[in-house]
Amino acid sequence: MNAIIIEQNQDETRLAFEVNQNAAIRRIRLARAKVASQAMGERATAPISVVFNFKSKEITAPAGILRLEIAFRMTGVEEKEERKRRPAGKKVGDKRETPVVLVECAYEVDYLLREGFLITPEHVHAFKEGNGIFNVWPYFREYLQNNLQRMGLPPLTVPFLRLLPKPKTRRGEKPEHEAEKTLPGQSRQ
Repeated sequence: MNAIIIEQNQDETRLAFEVNQNAAIRRIRLARAKVASQAMGERATAPISVVFNFKSKEITAPAGILRLEIAFRMTGVEEKEERKRRPAGKKVGDKRETPVVLVECAYEVDYLLREGFLITPEHVHAFKEGNGIFNVWPYFREYLQNNLQRMGLPPLTVPFLRLLPKPKTRRGEKPEHEAEKTLPGQSRQ
């Protein structure tokens, strides 16, 4: 079962829940976007592997508003035999590879905070890394679906986004917000 996972420990979940209970979405706007695909004559004939990435950050807002920027990226690259022999550290969707398709967008989201709720930097961090991304995910899915169709590419069912408890990680490991999928309908000609 394909899914993109956001993991949070108990403290992060508690802090994000506190924000969730004391905030309401006031506004979501598309702040910037970029789409690109290869020309029809240059289009890939092999299956396309796609990678999803996202990141979030707090941006300046008036008092009583939590404003986040949530950015998403879907990169599709052609699956090739030589990719199996890729040098260590070079991932699917790596900027050094020429993508067959690329969809990027960033949303600015305003959350109206309940009067009297004192939000801390720890609250903001926990919320922007979990609930904030989760709240905007449907907008990204719709934007991606529409643009893939306009580029003449087959439909892509974007994986489900899940919030899960963070497993205990080994020292030095960093979780990645990344998932791979293959676009259907892409075959060798």
